[in-house]
Amino acid sequence: MTKGTLGFLLAAMLTFLVACGEVVTPQPTARVTSTATPSPAYAPTRRATATAPFTPPPATATPTVTPTPVTHLVKSGETLLSIAFDYGVSLQALQTVNGIEDARFLQVGQELIIPTAGDEESGSAPNLLLPTPTPLPFSVRGVSFYETPVGSLWCLGEIVNTTEFALANVQIHVTLFDAAGEPLAEADADADADLIPPGERSPFGILFTDPPSDWVNPQVTIVRGQEAAALADSYVPIAVTEVEGQPSESQFRASGTVRNTSEEQVAGEVSVIVTTYNAEGAVTGFRHGTAEGGEALAPGATAPFSLLVTYHGDAPKDFSIIAVGRVPTE
Repeated sequence: MTKGTLGFLLAAMLTFLVACGEVVTPQPTARVTSTATPSPAYAPTRRATATAPFTPPPATATPTVTPTPVTHLVKSGETLLSIAFDYGVSLQALQTVNGIEDARFLQVGQELIIPTAGDEESGSAPNLLLPTPTPLPFSVRGVSFYETPVGSLWCLGEIVNTTEFALANVQIHVTLFDAAGEPLAEADADADADLIPPGERSPFGILFTDPPSDWVNPQVTIVRGQEAAALADSYVPIAVTEVEGQPSESQFRASGTVRNTSEEQVAGEVSVIVTTYNAEGAVTGFRHGTAEGGEALAPGATAPFSLLVTYHGDAPKDFSIIAVGRVPTE
């Protein structure tokens, strides 16, 4: 699949350090496109792909949905999650529309119906089962917005742990504003990694299934992010080595080796998260997978991994990888 079908890239680079609930205040007039190197703090901007700059539709325009169903033929290496990400739909909606109970049994050549915004359930903020303490200071970077072929809107970005502690329970809140500064839509997102060691980063993604057509500026607020403390003992330190990354047809393949650096603790299943970036450092996609083998990793042992990432816009110019191992529960 070519990237031209993925819609216009609406990247809002938000490189800043947020502390204790500080937010980026929306600037209704800040709609300039900049190619300057991001400074430590600046107002949200829009970046366009090489195809054409994004402009809001006229106030009288009404979004329409084609009556012809959008379908997709499963190709080798694709997963239900990567397909949902590619089309900007939720995994649950994709499974429901196609009657798929177990995403693991996806077959090459299988035809999938892609749900439209009307098929999706209206989004709502997730229930917070954990307390919401004052968040620790950490950085939110590379925030970008991408329209999808079915009219939904992806908000992608990453959390960078600039503290001296491992972070857990990290959540951010995104609000879309119109030109007058009125909120139009909002949603929450958790960091994709359950634990973010010091100096590491984790991507996040929010899918607005029915975004307002007249939104202009975003605002990103830290809801929570706390020191992992005793929770960190449930994880095993994992190093990533022999890293390679290159385009693979319409996706990006990242591969390498994970190593259990603990001297005595066995690591259960090792999670690997790959994040891709464009030339300006905006997040263009991410993929959460596991090291090959699926077996416990003894102290000092290694295992290979290889993940295909579906990205937005042009081929990635950079990528990052984080690996986290859990202490076996049995």
